[in-house]
Amino acid sequence: MGRLKLRGLDIKAPAIVASLGADASSALDRAVAEGADIVEVRLDLIREDPLEVLKEVRKRTDLPILATCRLAAEGGRFRGPEDSRIDLLVKAAGFADLVDVELRSPYRDGLIGQVSVPVVVSYHDFVGMADVESMLEQAFLAGADLAKVAVTPSFLSDNLYLLSLLLLARRPTCIVAMGELGRHMRAVAPLYGSALTYGYVTDQTAPGQMSVSDLALAFRILGVR
Repeated sequence: MGRLKLRGLDIKAPAIVASLGADASSALDRAVAEGADIVEVRLDLIREDPLEVLKEVRKRTDLPILATCRLAAEGGRFRGPEDSRIDLLVKAAGFADLVDVELRSPYRDGLIGQVSVPVVVSYHDFVGMADVESMLEQAFLAGADLAKVAVTPSFLSDNLYLLSLLLLARRPTCIVAMGELGRHMRAVAPLYGSALTYGYVTDQTAPGQMSVSDLALAFRILGVR
């Protein structure tokens, strides 16, 4: 277990990120108890006022908070205009330690320029492998403090390619393999250098996710911590 410094934020690495959605408030205590290092609040999945829920989570935990409002084209449920989604993320940055913005968002650069917290620039491909190297490079060129690429392997060998990219990474990187063929990568990728791995507490927020408790157990078995 090491440490990762992103601007002024010092976090455990690799870190287990508990992705919380509609039940963010009620699932928080369980996420902490099961071994989460970071709490992701999926603003796009919250039915109530998402900022109020985020503020409540902020009051109740000292764990770093990652604010995400996932773009509909990348598996999210936010249905408003793009400028409203980005405005929500900018406001959320006032109560979070990190924010996530998609590489393909036309307002990406504006958000990066407005917030003072570290930014995860992400790209998600739910049907294939995309060009992972290119996406990572573009994310860092855009100003990412941490680049995240999530893809969907068609063959087990695709995972070997992803692991090789992690071994070569020289900047904070998260690579996620989605779906059943990538499920084991949630636990294995951190051994090869993925800074983050995402898990659920009550409901999956992405295909092939493992639970936070299973990730914590896998980390202990594999000697990650």
